[in-house]
Amino acid sequence: MFVSAKNLLNFLIFLFVDFFLGLRKIIKHSKSLLILRLDSIGDYILFRNFLTAINVDDKYKDFRITLCGNVIWKELAEKLDSDVIDEFIWLDRIKFLNSLSYKISFLKTIYSKGFGIVINSTYTRELLFGDQIVKSSRAVERIGNSGSPDKIRKVRFFSDRFYTKLFESSNKSLFEFNRNLEFFELLLNKKLNVVRPEINYSKLPGYNGLPVKYCVVFPGSNDVKRRWNAASYAEICEYLISELGFQVVIPLAAGEKYIADEIMNKVKSDKLIDLSGKCSLTELAAVIAESEIVISNDTAAVHISAAVNKRFLCISNGSYFGRFLPYPETIFSKANYIFPGEIMKDFETSEKLASKYWLKSPLDINAVTVEKVKEKIKGILGDK
Repeated sequence: MFVSAKNLLNFLIFLFVDFFLGLRKIIKHSKSLLILRLDSIGDYILFRNFLTAINVDDKYKDFRITLCGNVIWKELAEKLDSDVIDEFIWLDRIKFLNSLSYKISFLKTIYSKGFGIVINSTYTRELLFGDQIVKSSRAVERIGNSGSPDKIRKVRFFSDRFYTKLFESSNKSLFEFNRNLEFFELLLNKKLNVVRPEINYSKLPGYNGLPVKYCVVFPGSNDVKRRWNAASYAEICEYLISELGFQVVIPLAAGEKYIADEIMNKVKSDKLIDLSGKCSLTELAAVIAESEIVISNDTAAVHISAAVNKRFLCISNGSYFGRFLPYPETIFSKANYIFPGEIMKDFETSEKLASKYWLKSPLDINAVTVEKVKEKIKGILGDK
């Protein structure tokens, strides 16, 4: 049931720590709400607009609301969501998994807050993260999602009992934003007028010194199988500069600068600007918002683009088809995708593709050719 002996040991340690935490009596605050969201930047983008729906709902409008989130999107959330969140608690996932002292301190903090209600809306629940925090909260109401099929057997056996109420997710394929909408409509027992992920980037700092007319190229990804090769991206940068007359900005995180370096070494042009490690997450959103187009792997950059209403071209091997891509037209109509040929030829049969590639795709992303991407870019940009 556990992926590794290390994870099993981690869970057993948690049960030991949680037992002793529960021996200390604390005051419960009935109008204190904790919302958990511990996944990645793109997941946060597809979730955050529902915070406002909770904040203004009659059921929770008098509550003190705390958001417990993944520290990697701390800066963006504190800029965007401080008007609807009273307090933030930030989790370092690596430390929580590997440091006993950090885990004890974190769970102690959660428990000592005396939350009356905890909500974990995450579809793919994580036994070693969200579920542990829900249990240690000892909240009177602990509300969660029944869970995605890839985790359902593992999670339900151990941690369904950590919750007082679980909302059953529909079995049909849903884009993640719509999956969140489903959960929060069940939670609030009403239809919500939240139609798309949206970032008011006027709240964010800009990035000084950007060109007047530029494209963003975002060639990074945590998963090498979902990363189109740097040599191909270099050819696309050359095309954007030489053929279409754009400048190109590469705003990767510092840890992926080596990818940008490989492209920079191949493209000898002062019209290619490497901002890797130089712009914050809030600045990245501004850089994307002011660009002509974003060309990216399936990363957070795509979801930020949609949230700031910026057209994008996503190059993907098809993993998570139907869940994180493609964007439904009803949510965002400026989304463009290019996949390996097996997917492109069946693109109209989205339900079939979703059932086949909803979790992982074995297809090689580098089967996507440079020429196909150039054709797609030209079709999107036209004569601009």
